[in-house]
Amino acid sequence: MKNNTMLITCFLVMILLSSSILTETVFAETEKDPELMFNQAKKYFVNGDYKQAITIYDDILEITPNNISTLKMKGIAQSNLSEHGKSLKQFFKVLQHRSNDAISLTGMGVGFGYLGEYQEAIKYFDKALKEKPNSIVIKNYKEFVEKVIKKYPYTPTEKPNGLEKVYPTIIPEWVKPIAKWWSEGNIKDSEFVLALLYLIENKIIQIPPVETQSISEDKIPEWIKNNAGWWADDQIDDKSFVSGIQYMIENGLITINPQDTTQSQEELDHEFYLFGKYVRDISNNISKEKRYIEYPNPSQDVIKKFLRDYIKWNFEEQAKKASKNFPDPTYQIIDEIAIIQYKVFINEQPTGLPLDHVSTLKNSFVFWEEQELDTDNQKVKVKFEITNLKYEANVWVTWIVRDIGEGVLGHAHLGKGIVEVTLGDYNCDGSFQLYDVKSVETIMTHELGHSIGLQHVTDQSNIMYTSYTPSYAYCLLS
Repeated sequence: MKNNTMLITCFLVMILLSSSILTETVFAETEKDPELMFNQAKKYFVNGDYKQAITIYDDILEITPNNISTLKMKGIAQSNLSEHGKSLKQFFKVLQHRSNDAISLTGMGVGFGYLGEYQEAIKYFDKALKEKPNSIVIKNYKEFVEKVIKKYPYTPTEKPNGLEKVYPTIIPEWVKPIAKWWSEGNIKDSEFVLALLYLIENKIIQIPPVETQSISEDKIPEWIKNNAGWWADDQIDDKSFVSGIQYMIENGLITINPQDTTQSQEELDHEFYLFGKYVRDISNNISKEKRYIEYPNPSQDVIKKFLRDYIKWNFEEQAKKASKNFPDPTYQIIDEIAIIQYKVFINEQPTGLPLDHVSTLKNSFVFWEEQELDTDNQKVKVKFEITNLKYEANVWVTWIVRDIGEGVLGHAHLGKGIVEVTLGDYNCDGSFQLYDVKSVETIMTHELGHSIGLQHVTDQSNIMYTSYTPSYAYCLLS
């Protein structure tokens, strides 16, 4: 079998995708063109010039005050500038008009997290996860906040009266006979639904708002009828009965006229004023209590510390050298299979990194150890052994955040030598953002493939395919 010591540097290149919020906006026609202005602001935003972008967003909001996309982008820009009180107001305004907007819900959680109001942050992350249950970004933020709450208990800031909506669930006694008749089948489902609509529309009962799902049900579930009967017999409370009504609204079995629930502009403005007061009260409490705060997104902290200790975590000088300076891996033939033994030196992770990539490297080792390769008609398997001695290592592995090329995710010498894997980039929202664990593991597995002599392939499903789109751990636009 030939020893593969080609002096080739291999790179994994990322495919850059624009976030939908940057491309999908709706504006009415005016003398000034908000859409052109929005695109102009986007150029500043993606380059990290948030102040200039905000200036343009403000101009757009003068024309279309409640444009959702603009409010969100302004909120994210302010968040990236650490203006969290201001960003919270933008996201709050979005939620006044679109209560299930996942980015704004997450932005609210992030903002409250930066202000140390962690319990409020958790509420918004929970709401965001209802909208996007598989979001790694939201899960990372929530996990972080839950850890901080356990370490540093605090007294939550009291909300102004009127900000927290209270929905009374006391229902008049005379409604109970109707519920009883329905539960016993004495009136039709349609008749009971009409009765509920009358009660809701005339505000005889008030139902806490829920979002109607796109898929509607045809038939009222039996458990709701049972609930109605138990409620009529005083076996369950009003709140339990109301949960059944909420379910019917949520699943399209009852259709509420939006005009019955829409707030007036005066009500929205008052609510916004109260929210602003709440944010100011939080800021005052922080200074009075000397509240300990850990920041939910560690990306900026990691990049600052990395650049401070640049030499420690980078193999830049070694990467420029030829891989021939590294010792060749050893091998032996067992049952007609060549077992190649690689010794790997693993550099430390950068300071402040909250994601454990050293552990996922073991998954990359296992992946390649399970493969049976073929080189010059010789079956080959690889084994990895970790060493603390650089001079005896065939492969040096490190995680980096330095720029190794436009859109390049990793770099490796072919057959032996250096393996470098990027931890994040500036392509999500113009500021440095860390990749999620799975993305870093995928890049590492790919680059490790180069280090054992494999080149790029054209099969997109293969780990050695030339390009990959990473996901981010904390970026709101991910």
